Amino acid sequence: MAKRRKSLADQVPTEIFWSIFNKLSFIDLLQAKAVCSSWNLAAEEFVSKMPWLMLPSKKEVEEGDGAFVNNNGYNGFFNLCENRVYNLKTTPMEFRESCCIGSSNGWLVFLEHKAVPFLFNPFKQIKIHLPSVDYLLGLKKMERNEDGEYELDYLKKNQRFFFKVCGKQQVRECFIQKAILSGKPDCNENFGVVLLCNNREEIAYHQRGYNSWTVIDVSHPPYRDIICHKNHLYALSDNNSIEVWDLGGRDYVGRIVNKSDIVLPFPDKSHTKGNSVRGFGTSKFYLVESCDDLLLIVRFIGDYVDFDGTLLTEWDLLTETCTQPKICPYRTCFFHVYKLDFDELKWVEVESLNDRALFLGGNQSVSVSVQSFPNCETNSIYFTDDCWEKMEEDYNYGGHDTGIYNIKDESFKPIYEFSSDKIQPPPCWIIPSAMLESQLGQCVASLPGCN
Repeated sequence: MAKRRKSLADQVPTEIFWSIFNKLSFIDLLQAKAVCSSWNLAAEEFVSKMPWLMLPSKKEVEEGDGAFVNNNGYNGFFNLCENRVYNLKTTPMEFRESCCIGSSNGWLVFLEHKAVPFLFNPFKQIKIHLPSVDYLLGLKKMERNEDGEYELDYLKKNQRFFFKVCGKQQVRECFIQKAILSGKPDCNENFGVVLLCNNREEIAYHQRGYNSWTVIDVSHPPYRDIICHKNHLYALSDNNSIEVWDLGGRDYVGRIVNKSDIVLPFPDKSHTKGNSVRGFGTSKFYLVESCDDLLLIVRFIGDYVDFDGTLLTEWDLLTETCTQPKICPYRTCFFHVYKLDFDELKWVEVESLNDRALFLGGNQSVSVSVQSFPNCETNSIYFTDDCWEKMEEDYNYGGHDTGIYNIKDESFKPIYEFSSDKIQPPPCWIIPSAMLESQLGQCVASLPGCN
């Protein structure tokens, strides 16, 4: 049998077309994928390495009045490298009819209309079903109606909540605050899914190959954030302790073990700053693994922030001559960044991230190098709105608190702007695992329990 003759495209040295692909736009990469099988494989890796911001329909957001936000869905992606939006010709059913409860390792985690979560990879159009969470959430039934709201029927033992109907963001506020992965499903790894749920009081784990969720034995609930690294789970408690569990590999049942419980003093700088603005807003906290450091990010969100950044109280919005209150939505005002000193058991302030950028929000928090990504700003924090408890307080705003924060000069700038401050579902980062591997592969983790 005669051998297939190689095409001219197949004969181009790998290092040459890789250098070319690194400079192509998204559209050009898609065209390059159609040339031949070798180019298709190489271009696929570049497409999946780009940081994307999932966006709802601009038309729905800007023409809506906030009354029908539960029926809005994601409709496009903002390509950070090109500073360009790519709208979907046909919106996947998963984007419109389900509630997004997390983003991790290039996968999205959705909750279907009957409390059944699933994983979805928008780049490869792969869907993986997960066990139902109705019993885990203390519910007999959780079913989405035609108005886009979830109708709830509780188990008798559930004493946490009493409302019978809730919207998508209330699902995030009360029931599932964060969903992350402990591995990469597209690599056929022994991955697991971790949920921070029930008002941040409980942490549940599901491993591939099993048909149930395991509620992890916790010591210091509620929790501010969770991350997975090297088959270990890290949780930051409200009392500033960090709990670490070994997820136990394939034989995880009965082997999810609390490896350490580190109680740390809260950073003095953030404590002092928090006291000075007490009554003006709230703080959120994130754990991020950045090379061999474990970072703590403190984010302060003002309840009412004027257009010039001035923090206001509710009384400041009223005047003697006007009975209608001034509209000042909540906004992020500052970030503090710390890394954990495991020897001294304290948080040490980080003054610069050097060539790295952080991505925070409803996604699993990540750190990436910006050297390979044009338009991605070094020493910056890219953030989206995950202030679930405030998103449905007002028809005028919610889901709008996104931006880029420069750590050096403490300045803010927008990522992508809508004409409305009511943006639901809120934009969400999706950081493909291929991107993280290429940028973090050279880092050797030294967190406890990761060797």
